[in-house]
Amino acid sequence: MKIDDVNRAPLHLALREIRHALSSPRALTGMAAAVIVLGVSGPFDTLTQLDMPRRLLYWLVIVVLSYLGSIAVVQMVLAMLRGRVTGLAPRIAVATLASSVPSWLVVYGVTLVAAGGERIDPLKLWFYCLIVGLAMVALSAVSAHTAPAPAALPETPAAPPPILQRLPLPQRGQLLHLAVSDHYVDVVTDKGHGLVLMRLGDAMSETIPVSGLQVHRSHWVALEAVRRTTRQSGKPALELVNGTVVPVSRSFAAAARQAGLLG
Repeated sequence: MKIDDVNRAPLHLALREIRHALSSPRALTGMAAAVIVLGVSGPFDTLTQLDMPRRLLYWLVIVVLSYLGSIAVVQMVLAMLRGRVTGLAPRIAVATLASSVPSWLVVYGVTLVAAGGERIDPLKLWFYCLIVGLAMVALSAVSAHTAPAPAALPETPAAPPPILQRLPLPQRGQLLHLAVSDHYVDVVTDKGHGLVLMRLGDAMSETIPVSGLQVHRSHWVALEAVRRTTRQSGKPALELVNGTVVPVSRSFAAAARQAGLLG
């Protein structure tokens, strides 16, 4: 059965946590310390029932497998609950119940083998696993809940419009205006202007990604370059940020109005 995208992310997170634990000196040191402390102290009757080598082996298997299984389940459950269960307490409760399952399976299985057929109370073992799981889940959930949001990546600046590549370097700036001049197009920027031998239609196709609009058969303007609407000889026109006044012809007036350039 193919895992869908919804489940793949939590599973990937769980596997990443396991790999991190197995390669983290801090996690490995913590597990080693836990094995030594439990092996020496011998809790849950292991001190009287097992000798030192068997106790160390017993707790080594339980600590490593329980820890890896629990953190994997905790991360999967917390990831799946994110956005669905917003309360911290309900998330901790659900994740705790889920995380107690793998640790209980490990503890119960290893204890059965170590006990040599003696009767074992599974509910008592599960209760111990539940307490340990609660501590692990609470730490993970609170840490995730209080962790600062990752810093936003800086936006990649948009590539300049290709039309600017046709200008000398000193004139390459913010594109403001295109105007027909005989067989040339006058490309106007905030740093100057230059004549380019091409048709206006071809020049306009090279203005992307700048947002602009043709407002006259001989004029194209960048929307951000428009300072205000004015009139020239009684007809609508646009005043640009560089002071140039561009006429708006009747055939382009509707498009200019729709773009918010005309009232």
